[in-house]
This record gives sequence, structure tokens and C-alpha cells, in this order.
Amino acid sequence: MRMRARKATMAMIPNMPPDDDLTPAELYDRVEDITNLTVEELQAFKGSEYNEIYNARKSDAAQRKDEPLDDVIRLLSTEPAEWQDVDDGFNEVDEAEELLNFQRRTQAQIASQGLGKNYLTEEQDMTMREAASIRWGIDPDAQREWL
Repeated sequence: MRMRARKATMAMIPNMPPDDDLTPAELYDRVEDITNLTVEELQAFKGSEYNEIYNARKSDAAQRKDEPLDDVIRLLSTEPAEWQDVDDGFNEVDEAEELLNFQRRTQAQIASQGLGKNYLTEEQDMTMREAASIRWGIDPDAQREWL
């Protein structure tokens, strides 16, 4: 597992060239460039009260419980040479494109509308929108400490 310094999030995630024109290795680079959480931080969030509350509130219609977290953890844990566009139970290319599409929408919402006021806890230290973004690899608060 790799360790890296946290970087600020981007409101605009590149799509030039389009994701589907990239090789798996280039797509890996794009995912690595836009995510600002490490595997360890994502695992810590997965075990957190925030994630538990988020899961209790959200609809299972889109994705079950920790599926996005598990997918981004798996993507970031897989070496770029192993990324394939193969339907073998976990298609790295499809999962990466899904992550990028979700984060383009979410980061644009955050940039235009802010984080919202739908807080997870009485401490008002995380909103549903923040938690959703974190579950897909980007913490909108690049200064937040997880470990």
C-alpha cells in the first residue's frame, strides 16, 4: 500500500482526453491524481462512526453499504500494471470510470452549492455530501486528519 501526502481537492476533474480514450495505466494515473485519501485513510473511514451513520441514512438503491469504499480501496491497492478492462468480477477500468464520473458530479456540486447542511452528527463536523465524497476517495477537507 502506498503512502502519500494529502493534496487539495480539485473542483474540476480532467476529462480531456475522455476517460474511455485512456489506457488502463493512464486511467490509473488520473484516479491517483484526483484522489487525496490513502488506502489506510479509507479503511479508517470505513470503520468510523461517520460511515456507520451515513450507511444508516442513505438509500441502498444505488450501491450497497460499503461498495464504493471497497472499490476505491481495491483500485488504489492494485498496481497499475494489473489494471485491466476485463469482466473478471472486478473491472478496474469500469470501476475507475465510475469513480471519476461520481467525483466530477460531486465536486461540481460542492464547488457550486457548498457542503450542504445535512450533518451526520450533532457536532456538525461532517455533512452527507462530504461523507459521500470521502467514500469515493476525495475528502473535501484536505486538512482533515484520519490516522
